[in-house]
This record gives sequence, structure tokens and C-alpha cells, in this order.
Amino acid sequence: MHLYRTKLAQRCDIDVFIPEYRLLPEYNFFDSFEDTIRAYSYLIQERRVKPENVTLFGISSGGGLSVRLLQQIAEMQQESSSSMIQPELLQMPSGAVLLSPFVDYTTPKGSFKEYTAHDLIVNESVFEEGIPYLRTLGDDDARHRESPVNRSFANIPPLCLLVSEHECCYEQNIELVNNARNAGVEVDLAVWKYMCHVWIVLSAFLPEARSAVDFASDWIVKNTNT
Repeated sequence: MHLYRTKLAQRCDIDVFIPEYRLLPEYNFFDSFEDTIRAYSYLIQERRVKPENVTLFGISSGGGLSVRLLQQIAEMQQESSSSMIQPELLQMPSGAVLLSPFVDYTTPKGSFKEYTAHDLIVNESVFEEGIPYLRTLGDDDARHRESPVNRSFANIPPLCLLVSEHECCYEQNIELVNNARNAGVEVDLAVWKYMCHVWIVLSAFLPEARSAVDFASDWIVKNTNT
């Protein structure tokens, strides 16, 4: 499961910090997001890692949390004049790699609903069991407001997004790319065909997964050295 992380670290010659955050069904989105913020705070304040040397890497729901973290930092920067937040926490990471990020928490539609028939990861059983937990975010308005794809992308760093044209998150990922680019964010998009959700975790078996690792690694190296 973690083979792709090892390959990324080796290819990029970097250290990898893997935070743990609270998960459904025992907890909810807000618990996970709080843990994400705490993990970034720990990395910057306790470990003294410079934000410009940090590249976020998020897969599926972790990708959504990565986007929300960037958006949260941008929002805090706008409020910094009256904020007691530590200045270093207002600094952005250098960017983020997002693989099939889950960024739309509203009522499922389009590919997220229809592609469960052939997505090997988010299949119909996973869909039926997991979707009801979206209600923990609140009503329709709350879920729309909390969805990263619907929030502002102003002033966030470059993004690298990898997605399959035939997986459940395809349409919401394309919407994210368009919204980010419209806000002036530099986004590199790579699209594969006939791959399931988060296929990169199958890098031990799939050449397409290994090519995804290569693409992400090259982007991290380029973005870090820019």
C-alpha cells in the first residue's frame, strides 16, 4: 500500500511525513480537518520545516483535506491583521499533488454516482455504505459550503492533479481544475484512461500506476526547484 510513497521519496530524494487523522465512521470531516491543520502546524512549528520546502500529497479524501488546508491558510492570510495565529502558519507550502481528490461533498451526481458500476475501488457497495456519512457535514447548504471544489482558490500555490477519465471523481476533479485556473492558480493536469480510483496504490502491479508515480515525482522535483 505504501510502495508508491517509498518510490516518490526515492525519486525525489525527500523525506516523507505521513500524518494520522481521525476517520469515519467514528469521527467526522471536521475532526479530520482539525487533525490536518495540527499536522501542518507540528511540521512547521515543532520540526522547524520551512513551508516552502513542503509539498502536500493527498489521495482521495486526503486530497480534499489538502485542498482545504491550502484554502484555510489563504483565508487566514486575509485575516492576519487581526489574528493571533503564528506568522509561520500563514505561509503556504510550495504546492500540492492531488490524486483523485474527493472534493465535492454535496449530493452525488455525474461520474461520482454513475461510475461506481465499473470503478473497482469506489464500487456500488462502497458508495452505498459511505455516502450516508456525508450527512455528518450538515444540510445541503453546509455540504456545499464545506466542499473544497466550491470554495475560493485565490492565492493558493501550484497544483498537480492526476485522475482517471473512468473513475468516480473525474467530473469533480475537472471542475476543481477549472475553478482553480480561473482563480489564477497554476495547475498541471494528467489524465489516464480506464483506471480505477486511486490506481497509484497499485504501482507494484500496474504500469499505469508506475507512470503516475513518475509524473508526480517529476512535478515535485520541478516545483521544489523552481
